Order: sequence, then structure tokens, then C-alpha cells
Amino acid sequence: MRHIRKIGFWIPLCVAAYLLLPIVIFNFSEVAVPFDEETHAGREVAIGPRPRDRVPWAANGFDIPGGYDYAPDGWPFVVWKPVCLIYLKLKGYEAPAEWR
Repeated sequence: MRHIRKIGFWIPLCVAAYLLLPIVIFNFSEVAVPFDEETHAGREVAIGPRPRDRVPWAANGFDIPGGYDYAPDGWPFVVWKPVCLIYLKLKGYEAPAEWR
């Protein structure tokens, strides 16, 4: 019975953390664009919301004139892919080729 209570506590906590952490990880006012794809089917391609600067290893690299470049296999985009896909749909962007 104690194990069921522990599980009953941790599962909702993990679900809540998964749903609330994107607010900390992503800056929803800016868009992360992939470094190797610009448009598809007449729409601009994006990966999702741009990760905040304090999030380690989110960017694929740093290009001085253009800022950060992102890849769809970056850890925040893989972990929160459903959030990214919903964001892209709401903002009117096309998903990257790796996700189509």
C-alpha cells in the first residue's frame, strides 16, 4: 500500500514537471529556426520556440553574425517535441524535414 501511495505521488509530480518546465526552458516570444532549411510548401520552417540563453547545450553552435543555430535533434526539442509541434501549428510555421 505504501508503494502505491509513493507512485500516486510521483507520477502526477513528473507529469506536472513535464508540462511546466517548457516555461522555464523556452522563450515563447522568439522562434528557433534550423540552420539547414528555410522554407517548405511555401511556409517558413522552424523547430519551435527558442530556448533561453541560460539553457546549456540547446544550440547547435554559435554563428557571430546570425546568432545561435539550432538542430531538430537538440535535447530540448526532442524532449518537448509535442510542445514544439503545437507551437509551430499555432504560429503558422512548417516543421523541419526530420519531423515530417
